[in-house]
Amino acid sequence: MQVIVILAPSNTYLALLFVLGTFLSGCSELSEYDNRMIREALGDSLLNSTETWGMQMEIVDEGNKVLRLEGSYSETFRGVERTETKISGPVTIYITPAEGKENSTVYCDSALYLPDKGIFEMYGNVKVFTESGKKLRSDYLQWKRLEDQLYTPEFVIFINPPDSIAANGFKGNTDFTSYTLNEGGGQVVID
Repeated sequence: MQVIVILAPSNTYLALLFVLGTFLSGCSELSEYDNRMIREALGDSLLNSTETWGMQMEIVDEGNKVLRLEGSYSETFRGVERTETKISGPVTIYITPAEGKENSTVYCDSALYLPDKGIFEMYGNVKVFTESGKKLRSDYLQWKRLEDQLYTPEFVIFINPPDSIAANGFKGNTDFTSYTLNEGGGQVVID
């Protein structure tokens, strides 16, 4: 009898462990539907990100340096459909355009760079200076680098010494040889 009493709990424990093991092994496999849902959810998510302090970046096209950018801090986010770099300032962008055009320098509080589109968006206390003394000031400015196109729908002050013009909106190139000011008014000096 003693042997039966001792073996009875052992068989119960073995049976319980067998049932529990079978249950847990069944839980570890996901259905095809679950796998598909997980892939879709992860497909929209961030792939990776990087941080840089004392950020410096140069962009070179066909062997020619197009710009040099300096910022205090940057975060680059790479996703499936989009890559962007957020740059904290002060931010300085030195633009070296194609042969025969003036260099320009842009200062701003922060910037966003979309490398897939070649677009920079500059925010807060944006100032653009050319070698010839022309200046543009705004709180927001977008630069389509591949088209050499600056744009803002916001208030700007444009200075082409000795003239200065305030306007709501600006579109032009980086050396200000071609530009359009919207809804402007200002002071023009006529000799």
